[in-house]
Amino acid sequence: MHVIYQMESNRTFDLSQISVMDEDRSVLTSDRALRTLTALTEHIGEIDHILADNLDGWVVNRLPKADLAILRLSICEMLYMEDIPTAVSINEAVELAKKYGEDKSYAFINSVLGKISRSIG
Repeated sequence: MHVIYQMESNRTFDLSQISVMDEDRSVLTSDRALRTLTALTEHIGEIDHILADNLDGWVVNRLPKADLAILRLSICEMLYMEDIPTAVSINEAVELAKKYGEDKSYAFINSVLGKISRSIG
């Protein structure tokens, strides 16, 4: 989530351009994390399109950056990481939102991801 947040903040989705903090460095050596980040960078347009289609009264570029990073991560997992159950991805997103998001981010993220989950079957 931190790396995805940094990608948005730096406006680059090129993994080679990302410099991570020491505590996040191990993320870039984890196979699962690398697969997820690679899928995200390859499909960011599709992920954002799906997100935009499921936001009621919001625009992707107006979302708080932490919420956007969490949503992108979870959508990527739902679409491209077959080994991660959708319910697990949504639950992890809600937990991240409680830790890094604003007061009601977790409810918003749960609602958006539930809608997306139902639409992708």
